Amino acid sequence: MIFAGGGDLVLGPNQNQIREALKFSQFRFKLIEFLKMPPGISERALREALERTSPNVHRNYLARAQRVDEILEFEDTLEMRAPTFG
Repeated sequence: MIFAGGGDLVLGPNQNQIREALKFSQFRFKLIEFLKMPPGISERALREALERTSPNVHRNYLARAQRVDEILEFEDTLEMRAPTFG
């Protein structure tokens, strides 16, 4: 839970969402290793390689990436609204 400006209570990402973001990061890392790509590969290049290699994995990757983006955007919004103390 996070208190937004004005003392409003706003729920932050829950444990399952945080776990999902972590698992996606691990999934991405394993895909890069499996495809023998350089660790610093750009997101665009990785997506293009996945699209060529396996349309099913590509669709799965895009869906998971979208969910994680939504979680992170929500978290960023909360951080911008969080009050500063001190």
